[in-house]
Amino acid sequence: MDFLIEPRQLLEDARHGDVLIVDTRKPAEYKKGHIPGAVNFSTYDVFATDTRPGGLAAFVRDMHARYADAGISTHREVVVYEEDTGMRAARDAWILQYLGHPKVRILHGGLAAWRAADCKLSAETASEWTVSMRVRERPELVIGCEEIAGRLGRSDLTLLDVRDADEHRGRDRTACCARRGHIPGSLWIEWTQFLEGGRVKSSDAIRGLLRESGVHLETEIVPYCHRGARSANTYYALKHAGLSRVRNYIGSWHEWSSRSDLPIEKG
Repeated sequence: MDFLIEPRQLLEDARHGDVLIVDTRKPAEYKKGHIPGAVNFSTYDVFATDTRPGGLAAFVRDMHARYADAGISTHREVVVYEEDTGMRAARDAWILQYLGHPKVRILHGGLAAWRAADCKLSAETASEWTVSMRVRERPELVIGCEEIAGRLGRSDLTLLDVRDADEHRGRDRTACCARRGHIPGSLWIEWTQFLEGGRVKSSDAIRGLLRESGVHLETEIVPYCHRGARSANTYYALKHAGLSRVRNYIGSWHEWSSRSDLPIEKG
Protein backbone atom coordinates (compact mmCIF):
# COMPACT_ATOMS: atom_id res chain seq x y z
CA MET A 1 0.00 0.00 0.00
CA ASP A 2 2.80 2.43 -0.83
CA PHE A 3 0.21 4.85 -2.28
CA LEU A 4 -1.46 5.25 1.15
CA ILE A 5 0.01 6.92 4.22
CA GLU A 6 -1.39 7.00 7.75
CA PRO A 7 -1.70 10.27 9.72
CA ARG A 8 1.02 9.59 12.28
CA GLN A 9 3.45 8.54 9.56
CA LEU A 10 2.72 11.73 7.63
CA LEU A 11 3.27 13.78 10.77
CA GLU A 12 6.65 12.11 11.26
CA ASP A 13 7.65 12.45 7.60
CA ALA A 14 6.66 16.13 7.53
CA ARG A 15 8.85 16.83 10.55
CA HIS A 16 11.94 15.12 9.17
CA GLY A 17 11.54 15.06 5.39
CA ASP A 18 10.80 17.23 2.41
CA VAL A 19 7.10 16.59 1.86
CA LEU A 20 4.58 18.80 0.06
CA ILE A 21 1.10 18.29 1.49
CA VAL A 22 -1.75 19.19 -0.86
CA ASP A 23 -5.28 19.82 0.39
CA THR A 24 -7.59 19.08 -2.56
CA ARG A 25 -10.79 20.32 -0.91
CA LYS A 26 -12.63 23.46 -1.92
CA PRO A 27 -11.06 26.76 -0.73
CA ALA A 28 -13.83 27.47 1.81
CA GLU A 29 -13.21 24.12 3.50
CA TYR A 30 -9.44 24.68 3.48
CA LYS A 31 -9.85 28.04 5.22
CA LYS A 32 -11.77 26.46 8.10
CA GLY A 33 -8.74 24.36 9.03
CA HIS A 34 -6.18 22.17 7.33
CA ILE A 35 -3.00 20.21 7.94
CA PRO A 36 -0.21 22.66 8.85
CA GLY A 37 1.83 23.65 5.81
CA ALA A 38 -0.64 22.22 3.30
CA VAL A 39 -1.28 24.14 0.09
CA ASN A 40 -4.80 24.24 -1.32
CA PHE A 41 -4.89 22.98 -4.89
CA SER A 42 -6.95 20.66 -7.09
CA THR A 43 -7.45 19.91 -10.78
CA TYR A 44 -10.83 18.29 -10.10
CA ASP A 45 -12.71 20.71 -12.37
CA VAL A 46 -10.34 20.27 -15.32
CA PHE A 47 -11.70 17.54 -17.60
CA ALA A 48 -9.84 15.28 -19.99
CA THR A 49 -12.11 15.92 -22.96
CA ASP A 50 -10.18 13.90 -25.56
CA THR A 51 -8.24 10.72 -24.79
CA ARG A 52 -7.04 10.13 -28.32
CA PRO A 53 -3.21 10.51 -28.56
CA GLY A 54 -3.23 14.21 -29.42
CA GLY A 55 -5.83 14.99 -26.76
CA LEU A 56 -3.91 13.16 -24.05
CA ALA A 57 -0.72 14.97 -25.04
CA ALA A 58 -2.53 18.31 -24.63
CA PHE A 59 -3.95 17.18 -21.28
CA VAL A 60 -0.45 16.27 -20.06
CA ARG A 61 0.91 19.68 -21.05
CA ASP A 62 -1.96 21.45 -19.29
CA MET A 63 -1.63 19.41 -16.09
CA HIS A 64 2.14 19.82 -16.08
CA ALA A 65 1.80 23.62 -16.16
CA ARG A 66 -0.88 23.65 -13.46
CA TYR A 67 1.09 21.45 -11.05
CA ALA A 68 4.32 23.36 -11.61
CA ASP A 69 2.51 26.64 -10.89
CA ALA A 70 1.24 25.10 -7.64
CA GLY A 71 4.79 24.30 -6.51
CA ILE A 72 4.61 20.56 -7.17
CA SER A 73 7.98 19.18 -8.23
CA THR A 74 9.07 15.65 -9.09
CA HIS A 75 11.98 16.17 -6.69
CA ARG A 76 9.69 16.39 -3.68
CA GLU A 77 7.33 13.80 -2.22
CA VAL A 78 3.65 14.74 -2.45
CA VAL A 79 0.82 13.71 -0.12
CA VAL A 80 -2.71 14.61 -1.19
CA TYR A 81 -5.79 14.55 1.00
CA GLU A 82 -9.40 15.62 1.45
CA GLU A 83 -12.02 14.93 4.15
CA ASP A 84 -11.69 11.15 3.80
CA THR A 85 -10.18 8.78 1.22
CA GLY A 86 -12.15 10.45 -1.54
CA MET A 87 -12.26 11.09 -5.26
CA ARG A 88 -10.61 14.52 -5.46
CA ALA A 89 -7.35 13.46 -3.83
CA ALA A 90 -7.32 10.17 -5.76
CA ARG A 91 -7.71 11.94 -9.10
CA ASP A 92 -4.79 14.29 -8.46
CA ALA A 93 -2.66 11.41 -7.15
CA TRP A 94 -3.40 9.41 -10.28
CA ILE A 95 -2.70 12.32 -12.65
CA LEU A 96 0.60 13.05 -10.92
CA GLN A 97 1.59 9.40 -11.25
CA TYR A 98 0.54 9.45 -14.91
CA LEU A 99 2.84 12.45 -15.40
CA GLY A 100 5.65 10.41 -13.87
CA HIS A 101 5.88 11.75 -10.33
CA PRO A 102 7.97 9.15 -8.46
CA LYS A 103 6.35 9.44 -5.03
CA VAL A 104 2.74 10.45 -4.53
CA ARG A 105 0.63 9.19 -1.64
CA ILE A 106 -2.91 9.65 -0.40
CA LEU A 107 -3.61 10.32 3.28
CA HIS A 108 -5.57 7.22 4.28
CA GLY A 109 -8.80 8.32 5.89
CA GLY A 110 -8.14 11.95 4.99
CA LEU A 111 -8.58 14.87 7.37
CA ALA A 112 -11.07 12.88 9.44
CA ALA A 113 -8.35 10.35 10.25
CA TRP A 114 -5.88 13.19 10.93
CA ARG A 115 -8.26 14.65 13.52
CA ALA A 116 -8.96 11.22 15.01
CA ALA A 117 -5.21 10.77 15.51
CA ASP A 118 -5.17 14.03 17.55
CA CYS A 119 -3.03 15.80 14.98
CA LYS A 120 -3.20 19.59 14.88
CA LEU A 121 -4.91 21.80 12.29
CA SER A 122 -3.90 25.22 11.01
CA ALA A 123 -5.80 28.20 9.61
CA GLU A 124 -2.73 29.81 8.03
CA THR A 125 -2.60 29.86 4.24
CA ALA A 126 0.52 28.22 2.87
CA SER A 127 2.27 29.88 -0.06
CA GLU A 128 2.45 28.37 -3.54
CA TRP A 129 5.38 28.99 -5.87
CA THR A 130 6.21 27.99 -9.40
CA VAL A 131 8.80 25.23 -9.82
CA SER A 132 10.14 23.13 -12.65
CA MET A 133 8.50 19.74 -12.99
CA ARG A 134 9.89 17.04 -15.23
CA VAL A 135 7.30 14.93 -17.04
CA ARG A 136 7.97 11.25 -17.66
CA GLU A 137 4.61 10.13 -18.91
CA ARG A 138 3.44 6.65 -17.89
CA PRO A 139 1.07 5.51 -20.67
CA GLU A 140 0.54 2.15 -18.96
CA LEU A 141 -1.71 3.85 -16.38
CA VAL A 142 -4.29 5.20 -18.85
CA ILE A 143 -6.61 3.91 -21.55
CA GLY A 144 -8.25 6.01 -24.23
CA CYS A 145 -11.65 5.93 -25.88
CA GLU A 146 -10.37 4.46 -29.14
CA GLU A 147 -8.82 1.41 -27.50
CA ILE A 148 -11.94 0.82 -25.42
CA ALA A 149 -14.16 1.08 -28.51
CA GLY A 150 -11.94 -1.38 -30.35
CA ARG A 151 -12.11 -3.92 -27.52
CA LEU A 152 -15.84 -3.80 -26.72
CA GLY A 153 -17.23 -7.28 -26.26
CA ARG A 154 -13.85 -8.93 -25.76
CA SER A 155 -13.47 -11.31 -22.83
CA ASP A 156 -10.06 -9.95 -21.80
CA LEU A 157 -11.42 -6.52 -20.81
CA THR A 158 -13.76 -5.64 -17.94
CA LEU A 159 -15.26 -2.15 -18.02
CA LEU A 160 -16.29 -1.12 -14.53
CA ASP A 161 -18.79 1.72 -14.20
CA VAL A 162 -18.33 3.12 -10.67
CA ARG A 163 -20.91 5.93 -10.90
CA ASP A 164 -24.19 5.78 -8.98
CA ALA A 165 -27.09 3.60 -10.08
CA ASP A 166 -29.04 6.43 -11.77
CA GLU A 167 -26.03 7.46 -13.82
CA HIS A 168 -25.38 3.88 -14.91
CA ARG A 169 -29.02 3.37 -15.95
CA GLY A 170 -29.23 6.69 -17.75
CA ARG A 171 -31.71 8.22 -15.33
CA ASP A 172 -29.50 11.05 -14.05
CA ARG A 173 -29.71 14.70 -15.00
CA THR A 174 -26.01 15.52 -15.33
CA ALA A 175 -26.12 18.84 -17.17
CA CYS A 176 -22.85 18.56 -19.10
CA CYS A 177 -23.55 15.14 -20.64
CA ALA A 178 -25.27 15.11 -24.03
CA ARG A 179 -26.19 11.42 -23.69
CA ARG A 180 -27.02 9.22 -20.73
CA GLY A 181 -26.36 5.58 -19.99
CA HIS A 182 -23.16 3.54 -19.88
CA ILE A 183 -20.50 2.06 -22.12
CA PRO A 184 -21.84 -1.21 -23.63
CA GLY A 185 -20.99 -4.30 -21.61
CA SER A 186 -20.00 -2.42 -18.46
CA LEU A 187 -20.41 -4.02 -15.07
CA TRP A 188 -21.57 -1.72 -12.28
CA ILE A 189 -20.13 -1.34 -8.78
CA GLU A 190 -20.51 2.07 -7.15
CA TRP A 191 -17.13 3.40 -6.06
CA THR A 192 -18.16 3.80 -2.42
CA GLN A 193 -18.52 0.02 -2.11
CA PHE A 194 -14.72 -0.25 -2.15
CA LEU A 195 -14.55 1.95 0.97
CA GLU A 196 -15.60 1.58 4.58
CA GLY A 197 -15.50 4.29 7.21
CA GLY A 198 -13.69 6.63 4.81
CA ARG A 199 -10.89 4.11 4.25
CA VAL A 200 -10.08 1.53 1.58
CA LYS A 201 -11.47 -1.92 2.36
CA SER A 202 -9.21 -4.92 2.82
CA SER A 203 -7.79 -6.77 -0.17
CA ASP A 204 -9.95 -9.82 0.55
CA ALA A 205 -13.10 -7.71 0.83
CA ILE A 206 -12.41 -5.98 -2.48
CA ARG A 207 -11.67 -9.23 -4.29
CA GLY A 208 -14.84 -10.74 -2.86
CA LEU A 209 -16.91 -7.77 -4.00
CA LEU A 210 -15.50 -8.02 -7.51
CA ARG A 211 -16.23 -11.74 -7.78
CA GLU A 212 -19.79 -11.29 -6.45
CA SER A 213 -20.34 -8.64 -9.13
CA GLY A 214 -19.20 -10.90 -11.94
CA VAL A 215 -15.71 -9.51 -12.45
CA HIS A 216 -13.13 -12.05 -13.61
CA LEU A 217 -9.97 -11.02 -11.80
CA GLU A 218 -7.65 -12.32 -14.51
CA THR A 219 -8.99 -9.78 -17.04
CA GLU A 220 -7.77 -6.23 -17.47
CA ILE A 221 -10.06 -3.96 -15.43
CA VAL A 222 -10.85 -0.40 -16.53
CA PRO A 223 -12.87 1.70 -14.08
CA TYR A 224 -14.64 4.81 -15.33
CA CYS A 225 -17.04 7.41 -13.92
CA HIS A 226 -17.87 10.95 -15.06
CA ARG A 227 -14.53 12.77 -14.97
CA GLY A 228 -12.01 10.11 -13.91
CA ALA A 229 -12.13 10.96 -10.19
CA ARG A 230 -14.29 8.22 -8.68
CA SER A 231 -12.60 5.84 -11.09
CA ALA A 232 -9.17 6.97 -9.84
CA ASN A 233 -10.29 6.10 -6.31
CA THR A 234 -11.38 2.66 -7.53
CA TYR A 235 -8.11 2.31 -9.46
CA TYR A 236 -6.22 2.57 -6.16
CA ALA A 237 -8.64 0.23 -4.41
CA LEU A 238 -8.01 -2.40 -7.08
CA LYS A 239 -4.26 -1.88 -6.79
CA HIS A 240 -4.61 -2.26 -3.03
CA ALA A 241 -6.28 -5.62 -3.69
CA GLY A 242 -3.19 -6.76 -5.59
CA LEU A 243 -4.61 -6.48 -9.10
CA SER A 244 -1.93 -5.46 -11.57
CA ARG A 245 -3.89 -5.19 -14.83
CA VAL A 246 -5.77 -1.98 -14.10
CA ARG A 247 -5.98 1.27 -16.08
CA ASN A 248 -8.03 4.39 -15.47
CA TYR A 249 -10.23 5.84 -18.20
CA ILE A 250 -9.61 9.47 -17.33
CA GLY A 251 -11.95 10.78 -20.07
CA SER A 252 -14.77 8.70 -18.60
CA TRP A 253 -18.44 9.34 -19.38
CA HIS A 254 -17.91 13.07 -19.95
CA GLU A 255 -15.86 12.27 -23.05
CA TRP A 256 -17.68 9.09 -24.13
CA SER A 257 -21.14 10.70 -24.04
CA SER A 258 -19.97 13.66 -26.12
CA ARG A 259 -18.84 11.43 -28.99
CA SER A 260 -21.84 10.50 -31.14
CA ASP A 261 -19.76 7.87 -32.92
CA LEU A 262 -19.34 5.87 -29.71
CA PRO A 263 -22.09 3.42 -28.68
CA ILE A 264 -24.02 3.57 -25.41
CA GLU A 265 -26.43 1.36 -23.47
CA LYS A 266 -29.20 2.24 -21.03
CA GLY A 267 -30.90 0.30 -18.25
